[in-house]
Amino acid sequence: MILVDSSDWYALADNRERRHGDALRLFARVTEGEFGRILATNYVLDVTYTLLRMRLGIGPVRALRDLLTSSSNLQMVRVSERDFDHAVELMLAHADTRWSLTDCTSFVLMRELEIGRAFTFDHNFSEAGFQVLPARNP
Repeated sequence: MILVDSSDWYALADNRERRHGDALRLFARVTEGEFGRILATNYVLDVTYTLLRMRLGIGPVRALRDLLTSSSNLQMVRVSERDFDHAVELMLAHADTRWSLTDCTSFVLMRELEIGRAFTFDHNFSEAGFQVLPARNP
């Protein structure tokens, strides 16, 4: 299983995004099942839909929603109250980082579900000890 973060959902949807090609290539591997099921969280999708709406309009939001609802390889996870509380505690415990609450909810769920990889361009995931795909360019 692999968690897909907002940075990659966004890069997939915006063909002007610098990492769009990287996102397309890796997402092709993800959708072929190379990494198992795709995990998305309601918090990650909140960030993604908001960015798409504000930067590109409602069309890309609709297109991503349609893609996600038609996918048989996607597992949608909603952040529970307990997960939220753990994410806040994680963020507070790592005051030396700039981890967002949404990232912390992803970290909590990834640990809970024993997911070691994330499809993201966000370096915070590697800081938190997860394997990041695609690998970061220096």
